[in-house]
Amino acid sequence: MQSKHIVVIDDDEELLNIQQEVLIHAGYRVTAIHHIQSLEALLCLDADCFIIDEQMPVISGHIVCIYLRSKPAVAHIPLVLISSHPKLDHYSELCGADVCLAKPFNLQKLLATVERLLN
Repeated sequence: MQSKHIVVIDDDEELLNIQQEVLIHAGYRVTAIHHIQSLEALLCLDADCFIIDEQMPVISGHIVCIYLRSKPAVAHIPLVLISSHPKLDHYSELCGADVCLAKPFNLQKLLATVERLLN
């Protein structure tokens, strides 16, 4: 059985690499995206889950979530939004994220969240 594919989108390269390492160690295939070139390209990644940083310079994470939720081919895929913004619940309602995690977050909590969403 092929392992689940997680797409992590974060402009913080250090945090992106840490998340990637933890998820790979847990047995997931990971595509790490530092800069989003196009939203359309996300549709072709065959992801089982997206982990998306909210505060990115070119396009905010909640816009990415809204876009993904609007596309029938990927609308069912779990979305985890990561944010340092104090109104996390508002963001998840606004964009359709399944879970919002507050920065700084515990990597074990991230891993447990992904496992719960995929099972």
